[in-house]
Amino acid sequence: MSIKWNVKKLKECESTFTEARNLPVWTVVSSECQLKGRGRFNRTWFGDVGGLWANFNLPIDPQSNRPWGLMPLVAGVALIDTLAAYHIKGLRLRWPNDLLVNRNKLAGILVERPAQDKVSVGIGINMFNNLVKLQGVTTDVPVRLVDLIPNSCPSVEELRDHLADELAKVYTDFIENGPEPILTRLEQAWGASLPVVAITDTERICGFFSGIESDGSPILRRVDGSYITVPAISINRMKELI
Repeated sequence: MSIKWNVKKLKECESTFTEARNLPVWTVVSSECQLKGRGRFNRTWFGDVGGLWANFNLPIDPQSNRPWGLMPLVAGVALIDTLAAYHIKGLRLRWPNDLLVNRNKLAGILVERPAQDKVSVGIGINMFNNLVKLQGVTTDVPVRLVDLIPNSCPSVEELRDHLADELAKVYTDFIENGPEPILTRLEQAWGASLPVVAITDTERICGFFSGIESDGSPILRRVDGSYITVPAISINRMKELI
């Protein structure tokens, strides 16, 4: 791992977000077990021993005009780049914060801004953890890294360190060069254009996922061939329909 990062390793905690909240930037908090992990909209995130459960604190300039709503996608690119070396077939991102292998969920991302000058990126990856608890509980069928690459699966710490450096690299690119390089790489990470429904407080908007705007809002292609941009801030959930 780059000397830029400081690591705080825990045996057990309620949430790595809670532990990272008051720590400085360029700090990684990882825990062998999370008792009260959470996903978007406070959904339960299971964090049993054997998975990678970590938070990465990054610095932000409050005066910057960078679209901070892209941060889950920045982290997604870093995650894809980290796992590229293992040549996992079917690896793809699902807007805005899931890493899938075909239809199965390998990892999730959650981003919060605990202070004006800091963003905290939480990443959870199924690696060696027991998936029995997740059967019938989660929307997506989970998959573990060790089952995908049994002969070359890294240790949890090895993957954490590699991910930290990739996140630093992609994030620095985003800060220095803006969202365009990230958007270009995301186009390759989505996989095939699939039918989805974007669910807001007032409506359900269906179409084929066709990419994102510069602020991270998804673009959907409707059946009549027209395109609609759904403001990311208005979406409670986006579901794939197949």
